[in-house]
Amino acid sequence: MRRLSVTRHPGKGPVAPPIFGAALLVILAVGLPLAAIQVAGAIRPDPAASAPSGIPAVSPTAAPTPVPTVPAQSSRAQPSPAIRALDSDNPISDPAWFVQAYEAGFRLYILSSTEFGTCTPLARTQAQLAMAIDAGLAIAAYTRDQRCWREGIAATGSFRIRLQFFALDIETGGPPLTRAMITGVQSTGVRPVVYTGARMWDDIMGAGTTEFSDVALWDAVPVQPGSTAVAGLPDDPVDLLSPAPIPFGGWNASGNLRVGVQQHFERVFNGVNIDVNTFARSFLY
Repeated sequence: MRRLSVTRHPGKGPVAPPIFGAALLVILAVGLPLAAIQVAGAIRPDPAASAPSGIPAVSPTAAPTPVPTVPAQSSRAQPSPAIRALDSDNPISDPAWFVQAYEAGFRLYILSSTEFGTCTPLARTQAQLAMAIDAGLAIAAYTRDQRCWREGIAATGSFRIRLQFFALDIETGGPPLTRAMITGVQSTGVRPVVYTGARMWDDIMGAGTTEFSDVALWDAVPVQPGSTAVAGLPDDPVDLLSPAPIPFGGWNASGNLRVGVQQHFERVFNGVNIDVNTFARSFLY
């Protein structure tokens, strides 16, 4: 390969040939910025000098600027699909008792509105319903003998319009349910509910009877005879599926789940015997 010769002068370094000097003069004459003469790995081009006219130059950065992200909207806490309820046929005269029940998580109070085993209206019915409402509880009623539905609803007085439902109690030792009882409750403007359990229903109404499955079910868990009251409230979660539903009477089948379940019998809450239940929130007004 041929090499370009250079002229040397004594005592001096190499002198560029005339053609190189002329080229340098031409570059300086046209004003080409030195920044545009890039030597690989040594000089970075000046973006301000190299940007076309009319387009703003952007200074390079060592790393891309991260795009800020918007945090996802936290979903609102959804209310539980079920609520805790209590039922009792015992006298309660202290308004603070109902306040304490609300603070303990109860949201529905169901009372027996006739004297036990009779159709005699219970005199304290309206006073107890008023205290429950003042404490923030929803209310409902029942009678131990479902033939007493008329007296049971009448006992609630002006609180009838606040009743979530009136329960027709189909329980061992009682008479069978009739359609007239259901339509009778409906005629007062109150929703009927059937209170019963799988074994009690089969004993009283006969296994396989499904003609009343159009009425909402308050399901009763069987309890051993002679069981004693248990102090304190259960610590299990509020769950309409606990214990697991047993299909009977046309209920607890697909599309016709119970609306309530009586899970614990004879619990003692602040000196009063109660039963502990769970109800579907969507069933309540």
